[in-house]
Amino acid sequence: MSEFPIVHRVAGKFPVLPNHVNAYLVELEKSAVVVDSTIALSSARQVRDIADSVGKPIEAVLLTHGHPDHYSGLKVFEDLPRLASQGCLDFAKQEDAEKGDLGKAYHGDDYPDPRVFPNEIVKDGDRFTFGGLEFRFYDLGPGESDSDGMWLVESDIGKHVFFGDIVANDCHCFFHDGHIEEWMRILDRLEKDFDASTRFYYGHGEAPSGLEAVAWQRGYNQAFLNAVRAVEDKSLPVGREMEEKIVATVKEYLPNDATLFLLDYDLGGTMAALWKKWGSSR
Repeated sequence: MSEFPIVHRVAGKFPVLPNHVNAYLVELEKSAVVVDSTIALSSARQVRDIADSVGKPIEAVLLTHGHPDHYSGLKVFEDLPRLASQGCLDFAKQEDAEKGDLGKAYHGDDYPDPRVFPNEIVKDGDRFTFGGLEFRFYDLGPGESDSDGMWLVESDIGKHVFFGDIVANDCHCFFHDGHIEEWMRILDRLEKDFDASTRFYYGHGEAPSGLEAVAWQRGYNQAFLNAVRAVEDKSLPVGREMEEKIVATVKEYLPNDATLFLLDYDLGGTMAALWKKWGSSR
């Protein structure tokens, strides 16, 4: 029985946290692939250092979605094929236009300038062979971001699933892109398509985990939805006091502060967009 893949996790720098955005070196028998790339150059280099330490060339970088903390480190891998869906590429460029200056402000010289983007487009169901194992791409559509993707590799030791921020293990989450209901349907799909033996790898939090992390994520998302729906005074703009009430309610589900700033990012705007979508704003 083959021992591969061996998955090496690197928890890289995140804007206000030292080690909190995950990238993975997936070690194969004679080569390796990378899944996501973190945001900081120094963190992305750690991934390459692992490949060097095990003496295996990297064949490609596989992207899950286009938030900057997952694609900005691609600069370190600009000599390699960088695979992503068209939706991921489009969204990454949109995010770069909106948040590139912010990334530079947070990370200075540790943030690439200019950024590098995916250079090979993949489609739902595409299959690739790396190191003798098949990697399959699934286009999940809008979820945590405008365009989420999932990479599946199966071997003698089971299924390994990489899906970016669809799950954030025991961390607060980012809802600002406005697709939480679609996101919930993706979680339903994961529970339908995979069994308890599957190992899931995600963008934030300790990994891997099993289906229990998917169930936890559904509960977190539902806590947020319930809190936003329960607001009686949906007057706009949303005041800071109301935002803080939403944060406090969600923290009843997850009491820690890990990546709490993601939940709080333009929270009033996120709430207003949901009310409009539900036909309840005034």
